[in-house]
Amino acid sequence: DTCYSLAFGIPAILMLVATIIIVLGKPLYVMKPPQGNIIPSVFGSIFYALKGKYSGKSANHWMDIAKQKYDAGLVEDVKSLLRVLLLYLPLPVWWALFDQTGSRWTFQATRMNGVVGSSTIKPDQMQVANPFLILLLIPLFDKVIYPVFAKFGLLVKPLQRMTVGGLLTAASFFVSGFLELELQKTYAKIPAMAESHVFVVNTLPCNISIQLDRNGHTHDFFVPALESFVKDQIDPEEYNVKATVDSTCMPNELTTFTSNTKIALKSQNVSSILISMRDNSLYSQPFSKPEEPQRNENADAGRLRIVQNMARSSYSHVFLQGESKSYNVSLMEEETVHQFDYMKVDVGTYEVMLDETKIGDVHVGQGGVYNLLVGESHSASEASSGSMEARRYILTQANSVHILWLLPQYIVITVGEVMFSITGLEFSYS
Repeated sequence: DTCYSLAFGIPAILMLVATIIIVLGKPLYVMKPPQGNIIPSVFGSIFYALKGKYSGKSANHWMDIAKQKYDAGLVEDVKSLLRVLLLYLPLPVWWALFDQTGSRWTFQATRMNGVVGSSTIKPDQMQVANPFLILLLIPLFDKVIYPVFAKFGLLVKPLQRMTVGGLLTAASFFVSGFLELELQKTYAKIPAMAESHVFVVNTLPCNISIQLDRNGHTHDFFVPALESFVKDQIDPEEYNVKATVDSTCMPNELTTFTSNTKIALKSQNVSSILISMRDNSLYSQPFSKPEEPQRNENADAGRLRIVQNMARSSYSHVFLQGESKSYNVSLMEEETVHQFDYMKVDVGTYEVMLDETKIGDVHVGQGGVYNLLVGESHSASEASSGSMEARRYILTQANSVHILWLLPQYIVITVGEVMFSITGLEFSYS
């Protein structure tokens, strides 16, 4: 599932090769023995000049006072060093921002849809955009952008370029912030403290009215035909659940159109209710296991729980058969309705097999959380009574914002990098 060995192995091999080349090339190097430590002289000249300045001595530049004790060439070099250090004061702030492309921006990418055709872009792979853009933008700026702006007297000095680069780097985080506002709309709904959610699964081809009642305090909502619905912001108490379906629903099969049950909701839990038909009557059954709406930590997978809604009878296994992976669940013998544990399932479309019989297809989206109900079909499209089907019910929607929407912020921050970091390096060695 991961390529950590490749990610760490290749740099290790390249470092080994580089070390071997350095050792082999040693006879070709000009080896100059060290001639003392320059650091004490640099700091000594600075402290001497500061001491003289505050003692009342004057000079054209305060560092010139140190020429009374230190070599004039050394003092001039120190003056240049101080000018460069002043320019580099914003560097820690800039790098603190830039390095978030490998942390917060990658985490942002885990909540986005990376499917491109038949392949999936992983969140950390988006960082490759930066070096590619660097290779593209450096010659573009040197040959086109800087000469064009120079005709108007703009972006000529290194300080001008670095200032604009710093502003663009800051602007890239505004772009990232607007993207995050869109992503927040797609987040999984997680119950807060002192709050519960109810996940209702409707297996019938009719809209169902649900009422949760607690001492006269009610929550009313509809669940569309053959779909699911999450009702949030409910107090964690025990409720009477009343499900009602129109009398025109399945008139040849249903004889009772109302069902009642109870459900005890717990704080920070998602409880679920199955609405189905049993003995020609509308039937409601709370599930025993809480739902888990959290998305899978692995960004290129989804989470799926198989729900058995039938007696095992002659069937023994449910298979999910994909192009490269398959999953297998053994049905329970003693139970008619059973929730299996959630499992991580790779993104893709799978054939659902009940033993040797195909009963449907299921698509697992990146970041999606699903219940796959396996049981007798009640859909209007099924002609034969008693036929089996597999139907997917969505608890958490798959990532819907595409990962390529990260490119604008990568472009802006890379332009900022060219103008700030690379210009700073050029200035340092000029």
